[in-house]
Amino acid sequence: MTRALIVEDDPRIQECVKDIVDSLGHEYAGASSQDEARELVGSQEFEYVLLDLEIPVQCGRNAARIQNGMNLLSELVDRFGKRVPVIITTGHGTNGPDICRECMKAGAADYVVKPFPSTGRTLDRTILEVLGDLGPTGSKRTSRKRRMTGPPQPFAGGTIFLFSRRVEIHDVEIPISPLMHDILETLSERRQNGQYVAYAGADLIELLDANCGQNGIASQVLEFRKRVEERLLCEANITIQRKDIIESGGPGYRFKDWITLEIGKKSRSVVSVPANPSSNFVNSRPEDHGPKSLNERQTWILRQLKRGVHLQVRHVTDHFSCSPTTAKRDLAFLKSSAVVRFCGSARTGHYRLTTRGNAMFAQSEEIR
Repeated sequence: MTRALIVEDDPRIQECVKDIVDSLGHEYAGASSQDEARELVGSQEFEYVLLDLEIPVQCGRNAARIQNGMNLLSELVDRFGKRVPVIITTGHGTNGPDICRECMKAGAADYVVKPFPSTGRTLDRTILEVLGDLGPTGSKRTSRKRRMTGPPQPFAGGTIFLFSRRVEIHDVEIPISPLMHDILETLSERRQNGQYVAYAGADLIELLDANCGQNGIASQVLEFRKRVEERLLCEANITIQRKDIIESGGPGYRFKDWITLEIGKKSRSVVSVPANPSSNFVNSRPEDHGPKSLNERQTWILRQLKRGVHLQVRHVTDHFSCSPTTAKRDLAFLKSSAVVRFCGSARTGHYRLTTRGNAMFAQSEEIR
């Protein structure tokens, strides 16, 4: 995991920088003074440093001054050279451009002025550019795009490796947010017929207990698509269309058939969900139904609904001592199969059987 050292004495700005670093899928440690930074550098390993110039030597004892940051920059460059690039973050870039030029001459990899811009040379863009230009030994890395000849090649599907804060597509790493990770993992589930599940934005919010509106889900998917498009073209000379990985519209968000998703380097097990509940249960023999169709929690849920219970997520979590996420996932499976539906408001509503659900219940001895 890429790890950053953030040296910033203003707590509000440090939190802002941490959020940006976290959005890139990087880990971090924060220091508020020159001495704290020295201690962390001596005890931990970092891939890059974000250095505020105007810092104190010790927390709460010395005045913050630019020279302290310059001295720390000199120490870091002497110790690591280009192997651990230092990006300067300073509010003096506009009024004192000579300071930034002096930092670059002293060995800084780049700089970003405060307040951090929201477009153009943003802090996260600068971080990615700096890390992309430096290889693990500090030597300049030639991008795949420069090594390749001829026009860009179209994307033709393949395997996506999903990690906690990034995905790998055609050996290209793309950072993702924690929410996008959960979205991708949820969409990787397959029905019994082998097709990927599809969830509307509202379903994903309910399933993942996400604190955002439907536009929040759409924004996550849009940002993911943009990052994939930019990184694949830059690093692999591959062009990709907007819906080449995640399709949308109709039944909801879903993986394209030519995509295979694996959790890390381990293949994800296939979760079976009835592709067509009415045909799967009504038109087949009761003895054909088994655990491959419903798990224990889902079977219990249907039994409770048949008994007239106004079932909510808390009923499942209390009975099975499982997490709300697990309970919502089971309910989402049944909801996407059109055997249950949610009635009422988000706070006080409950689940009930649909017509298909009642028909399935009547034909299946597994859940009676």
